Amino acid sequence: MRDALFMGKLTASATHEMQNILATIRESSGLMEDLLAMGGEDFKHAERFKKGLRVLAEQVERGMALSEQLNYCAHAPEAGPAGADVNEALRALTGLMHRQAARSRVGLELSPGRTGLRTALRPVEVMEAVALAVEAALGLLPPGSQLRLCVEEQGGLAVVRLFAPGFEALRETPAWTGLSAQARSLGIGLSPGPGGLGAVLALPRPVA
Repeated sequence: MRDALFMGKLTASATHEMQNILATIRESSGLMEDLLAMGGEDFKHAERFKKGLRVLAEQVERGMALSEQLNYCAHAPEAGPAGADVNEALRALTGLMHRQAARSRVGLELSPGRTGLRTALRPVEVMEAVALAVEAALGLLPPGSQLRLCVEEQGGLAVVRLFAPGFEALRETPAWTGLSAQARSLGIGLSPGPGGLGAVLALPRPVA
């Protein structure tokens, strides 16, 4: 726990610096666009420069999103009195797991629940448990599939529904062994999804 908090503190500082660097690049590329618009039409390579600046702007925005997600992860081991915001934790998780899903040629999407839905768990505990469920599903889904996470509220509990292959098939994957142990230790309920497909993770209700 102390190790995670220490590494999180260092990572948080680094991600802030990354955001400052990307913000400077964004500002500079915007200035270059302005200068090109003012008198660069006669420049024979104007279209190539415009294309390059568009690509640069897209990559800067991508980098800003990733650094924000990493910054969230850096603070994820910290325990707050109100517990973790489930939507925020899963937004960061799905953003950071898109590459892993893409390597399996599977789309990963999140349908968030109501604003402010919380659990007693720390953000890192929510993220790790759901990540294990996602990894189990990625090992089974065929290329071209779409894996959806849906956040809901049932009887005051925050619930994460995983639309994936059959529950019994998921239980046969190596990742499920880790998820089951993690769920037991954290008080997360694991059950089949509707029709026996996918899985439902019922997170502990917030203390307050």
